Amino acid sequence: MRTAIKTKFAGLISLLLLSCAAPTPSRAAPCRSLLGSRLEKTTIVSAEVVDSGKFVPPAMVRRASAEFFTAFNKLPAFCRVRVVARPSSDSEINSEVWLPVAGWNGRYLGLGNGGFGGSINYYRLGESLFAGYATSSTDTGHQGRSTESAWAANHPEKQADFDYRAVHETAQTAKSLIQTFYSRQATRSYFSSCSNGGRQGLMEAERYPTDYDGILAGAPATRFGFRTFITGDFGAFAKRGGKIIIFHGGNDRPEANLEFFSSVRKRMGDTTVRNFMQLYIVPGMGHCGSGDEPNDIGQWIRPGDNPQHSLYSALEQWVENGVTPDGVIATKFAVDGDPKSPTVKTRRLCPYPQVAARNRSGSDRDAANYECP
Repeated sequence: MRTAIKTKFAGLISLLLLSCAAPTPSRAAPCRSLLGSRLEKTTIVSAEVVDSGKFVPPAMVRRASAEFFTAFNKLPAFCRVRVVARPSSDSEINSEVWLPVAGWNGRYLGLGNGGFGGSINYYRLGESLFAGYATSSTDTGHQGRSTESAWAANHPEKQADFDYRAVHETAQTAKSLIQTFYSRQATRSYFSSCSNGGRQGLMEAERYPTDYDGILAGAPATRFGFRTFITGDFGAFAKRGGKIIIFHGGNDRPEANLEFFSSVRKRMGDTTVRNFMQLYIVPGMGHCGSGDEPNDIGQWIRPGDNPQHSLYSALEQWVENGVTPDGVIATKFAVDGDPKSPTVKTRRLCPYPQVAARNRSGSDRDAANYECP
């Protein structure tokens, strides 16, 4: 009897050990099975699980700035899918879709590119995955430095890929892979980027209004492109409940986006615009960030962010809970982009054209002493 009990107990221990060692249902096998997904004019090059802390990014064309996520050795396990889309005979759009093995927050976050693109944005992929998102990035249809445009000469299809098609194709592919991998759709889809990436987000809202629910567009280069430009026709996007937050640094020539925002208000009316779009001008901030004044406003995605200090978190709350942002507290850290470093000063920012007003006595450098009217 005692021997039988010991044998049964040993069997249970072995079973528990095996269950701990075995891959979870959302690991290797389902990731590899994505290779069999049927995607229109798109080839899945590889689909493999990258174990926790094991991702080593390839040599990147763009050097990391202080704000960029570089802690790739801290990334959780994820399914890394590499694809190539060929929507035209002259298209070669490389993209990556990263799917968390565990801890997915249920959302999809698409990412943009600076300049002329030309490479996968691994910094933003790592940042987004670390915060729990299924995420994607594209090289916009060509490879090279973000300052190079020679690839576009006499290639109108590649120009179209850069102008609008690459980001759209990537979003469609990512959504399909999310559905297959998790057996459900993302609850919400977001896009976040700056400069040309800000333009990409606005182009998505205008041209493909069902791709994303919320868009954070930093310093959007609305007149940047080859053949297709932003017009400000966001009617379909607004009608389906989409939300847009635009931000621009005060030291980064914001006049073009002030004019753009004004043109959208004239086209659609103030009441309609207030229901789906906001613009924030950040005094003293440079291009997408940096500067001696408070410049950290949620343009970088971090776990634990809140709508009071992050425009991106405020955007999510607006989309998901219908809470219209009433301003954000910008922060100047001792080390740009490092929230673990001391806070030097803060400033309350209001959606344009509102200006924060003093509401109590105290330091002029403390955002708590100001509110939006």
